[in-house]
Amino acid sequence: MTSLNVARYIASSSLRATQVQVSVTANNIANSDTDGYTTKSASTSSRSMSGVGAGVSVDGVSSAVSKYLLTDLLDATSKASSASTTAEYTSNLQASLGTLEDKTGDGTSLGSTIADLEDALTALATTPESTTLANNVVTALEDLTNQIKDTSSKLQGMVDKADREIVDSVDGVNDTLKTIDKLNDLIRSEKAAGNSTANLEDQLNTALMELSGTLDIKTFPSADGTTKVYTTTGQMLVGSTAHLLSTGVDGDGKATIIVNGSDITSRLNGGNSRIGALLELRDETLPDYQAALDEMSTTMITTLNGVAGLSGDILTGTSASNIAVETSVKDDPTTLLGTGNGAVTANNLLDALQGDTAFAAAGNMSAGNRTFAEYATEILSTAVSDAQSASSSLTIADADLTSASDAISSAYGVNVDEETARLSDLKQLYSIASTILSTLQDMFDDLRAAVS
Repeated sequence: MTSLNVARYIASSSLRATQVQVSVTANNIANSDTDGYTTKSASTSSRSMSGVGAGVSVDGVSSAVSKYLLTDLLDATSKASSASTTAEYTSNLQASLGTLEDKTGDGTSLGSTIADLEDALTALATTPESTTLANNVVTALEDLTNQIKDTSSKLQGMVDKADREIVDSVDGVNDTLKTIDKLNDLIRSEKAAGNSTANLEDQLNTALMELSGTLDIKTFPSADGTTKVYTTTGQMLVGSTAHLLSTGVDGDGKATIIVNGSDITSRLNGGNSRIGALLELRDETLPDYQAALDEMSTTMITTLNGVAGLSGDILTGTSASNIAVETSVKDDPTTLLGTGNGAVTANNLLDALQGDTAFAAAGNMSAGNRTFAEYATEILSTAVSDAQSASSSLTIADADLTSASDAISSAYGVNVDEETARLSDLKQLYSIASTILSTLQDMFDDLRAAVS
């Protein structure tokens, strides 16, 4: 090969390499706002023939995101999703239990409603023969039992909602697992063919982030470019193929989660993911509050029905879900105090409400003596504490997620200013290579003219 031919070959290879780099850089700028896109670069290497420089070749287009930063981002995504779910439910839980004092200065909590009943009984004890005051007491008692039932219904509604969202989340997980499996296949085949998989890897990382928002996962890259996915407790989700989740129903009618024929519900409960948070809320947090409400209700039924001087039961029911005022008392409130000394019976009822009553351990509530108002207020205070704790955890989790996202963006995101400057440099290189080729062509033409 003549020196001119070698020179032309070198200039042509430089032109081709620069064209690829210009294309990659322009694509980076065009996708600077595309979610999940990372900066791509065309790697080049020098070529030689018989020990003599022979230009440059493009080895490939790549974007190597650090597996450590990606792991941090997946973990942060899982924790933020878990914290968000817990904060949402505990906030709704607190709202369902009312407030000690609203904007008007009146409370809407069970403790406040119990206080209203105590006020009505105090008035009736002073004038026990008053039909109006007896009506007021029965109305206050109905208000209390209705609020207890309504609160119980709201708690059960949240349990049912969490159960439905668990099933919906499993469907979403399966869709994402199928996407990851498909991308793995494409990456494997493209890499085997020697083609760039950079864009496919971006799509895979985006899918992994979506999955980690629902399920706590661990990822393991393979030599063929694919990624294996497991739950943090060791169940394979994506290997040579996708292992899809399914749902079943336990003895209580609640959804269970199954993979590879094994029930993994208990292993996911409480994990740092949306599904883990939903399971903990459905199976532990919300039932604990329901248990406390049931304990207050059954104790109230037993205590008030056992007051001396009554001619019969005034409350009926077996739990918070069905506590109610006896029909006979609602039909004729004057029968509330029986046929004996009305003032004494009214004071006995008041003492039963305001005196220390023995409560058994239920949910997060410890056993001990409290008034009914104190017990109700303690339930609300616990809910307030849980909601505040969840809100604080969400703030921290969101900050960690932002930090992890920023780390990825800083290291691998598109810096438009840098890419624009690089594009300008590449245009100059392209122009120089074109000029060299044009000059060499002129030299060839001159040589032909000289020998013809």
